[in-house]
Amino acid sequence: AGLAINTYLPTLSARVSAFTPLLCVILVALICGSVIGQTAASLVAAGPALLGAVVSLHMGGFVLGYTVPKLLGYETAVSRTVAIETGMQNSALGVVLATKNFADPLTALPCAISATCHSLIGSAFASYWRSSDDRRAAGKAAGKK
Repeated sequence: AGLAINTYLPTLSARVSAFTPLLCVILVALICGSVIGQTAASLVAAGPALLGAVVSLHMGGFVLGYTVPKLLGYETAVSRTVAIETGMQNSALGVVLATKNFADPLTALPCAISATCHSLIGSAFASYWRSSDDRRAAGKAAGKK
């Protein structure tokens, strides 16, 4: 739908693009929060193992997604893009599918934890990269004066 809106209704796309990222973050947080809230006792029991597995999965995606393109000679921007794409898989879709297709709310718990983790890790990487770019640009600007 996004591709069609962007192609056929570019003015509308430009208007909504300012707030759709925030809206998506809020909706994913509400979906994941609902699942986690319903299964809190099970999460406490399985917490460390589940969290460790999920964080390892996403960190592996981010690290390999960044490292492999760098080793193949791609620019930093390409490596960062691949890292974000591989590290942030659509776990929120897994939450919705598990919730709709299985009666037991525990089936959605790993996906909810995964969506939360990859959102936090991805945001941390994006923030770090942006601030490092800003510092590098400020350093270059100071050197030209």
